[in-house]
Amino acid sequence: MINLRIALVTVRFISQFRIQRSDCVPYIKPRKVVDPKACAIRDKGLVLGIYNNDKISDESAILTASAQKYDEQCGGKLWKQLKLTPTPKLGETRIFYDLDPQFAFVAVAGLGTECFSFNSLERLDESKEAIRIAAGSGTKALQSLRPSAIHVESFGNAEAAAEGAGLAIWQFREYKTPNQSTIPDTKLLLHDDCDLEGWNIGKIKAESQNLARYLQEMPANFLNPTSFAKMAVDLLCELDINVEVKTQGWAANHEMGGFVAIGRSSVQPPLYVEISYYGASERTRPIVLIGKGVTFDSGSLDLKPPKELQFMRGDMAGAACVLAITRAASILKLPINIRGILPLCELMPNGKSPKSGDLVTCANGKSILIRLPSCEGRMLIADSLVYARNYWPKFIVDIGTMSKELIHTLGGAACGCYTNSEELFCHLESASSQTGDRIWRMPLWKFYEERIKDTYVADVANTARHKYGDSPNCAAFLKQFVCDSQWIHLDTYNIAYSKGRDYPYLGRGMTGRPTRTVIEFIYQLLADAKL
Repeated sequence: MINLRIALVTVRFISQFRIQRSDCVPYIKPRKVVDPKACAIRDKGLVLGIYNNDKISDESAILTASAQKYDEQCGGKLWKQLKLTPTPKLGETRIFYDLDPQFAFVAVAGLGTECFSFNSLERLDESKEAIRIAAGSGTKALQSLRPSAIHVESFGNAEAAAEGAGLAIWQFREYKTPNQSTIPDTKLLLHDDCDLEGWNIGKIKAESQNLARYLQEMPANFLNPTSFAKMAVDLLCELDINVEVKTQGWAANHEMGGFVAIGRSSVQPPLYVEISYYGASERTRPIVLIGKGVTFDSGSLDLKPPKELQFMRGDMAGAACVLAITRAASILKLPINIRGILPLCELMPNGKSPKSGDLVTCANGKSILIRLPSCEGRMLIADSLVYARNYWPKFIVDIGTMSKELIHTLGGAACGCYTNSEELFCHLESASSQTGDRIWRMPLWKFYEERIKDTYVADVANTARHKYGDSPNCAAFLKQFVCDSQWIHLDTYNIAYSKGRDYPYLGRGMTGRPTRTVIEFIYQLLADAKL
């Protein structure tokens, strides 16, 4: 009873201190924090750049000219936002939302230092490579936000910016259902620059490499020799490039023993495809591009390990590059004649597969001992090198995935280059330093010729007795079929596939390399009046 009385007295005491309603602060419901991605209108994105000349301090950060102009247009909002975060380094990106009515998303990509230039030790134009990395990282970051278009500034070189952006946003999604595809189609546009010619050239180079990537990624049950030849007809004939598809019987009549022996190992019929682009008069001597076109390489009776087999759909990387390069030459209207040779086949284990110890005769009459059936690509190229003489070429470039030894030698940094022409190598190396897709010269010495001639059964063997030095052994083998032509052999085994760590603008998967380098190589020869 006493406790009840105390409680009543306490209530009456507190009621004397009630606050009047007019003096109360009105109750405001707490505002929910909304994801800025959901707030922003998904319309257009913009990629700008920033330099950071000091690796330690952010005080030396400088916006590019286009970024400074945009910052002025939006009342300094961009710079204010940037000062709240660490300055993005090379390959890093910061995204800002709704800074102005025109662009819903603005990505600021780090360019590193302004002092980048040609590095003779690296054999690389580091300024252009930094632009590719910045443009690629910026567009890749914006792509996940699903803008209808991405405007990319030139960063001082519109061609390099277009290459980086175009390569970065590409992914193979041919067989994903629409609702499972996470990558939308995004239109790339040049922002605040008048160098549309350079931008378009860069886009064409990137699209060409992406075409090679697309062909390499195609599953082998969808892209066999027949479907590859059909795709070549569809892609090239619309650009007035002649495509001739020849059968195994034609190859047998031309005594292409290596091609026939490899081709009969599969139920898929081998095809010999010739593509001809005439950008100059018909009397002008052409350049010949040869691409290894093994649409699936099982290793035949010398079966490859399971870990390797999953990537063997891309063993036609050389043929894909040649197709893409020729198509780019036509789109760019280069004043040159190109003959492309694509020996297409599958290498499978069956009763007709080539065996260790078999002998075949090449088109030039030389006998070849097959020591390893899995070294089939060099025999296809050998027959094609002999056949290329019919065109009286200015020079020959053959491209193919030949020796996995280069993975341990060069990693993913550069493809192996073998050549008998000092002049051609200088131009090719210069082109590779500009594209960032480098080449490295490997030895083409008599030492290796002696190794592949070390047989009493045939003129040459398709590989040496021991496994060491297989890439230069392969080049020495091919040299036996070149004759007097200027010739370059590009071994691309080590650069055909990437885990996504070698180049920031190339994701995981098939790379399409060295498509851009060969296109630039042709450009430089034309500019120097060497063609």
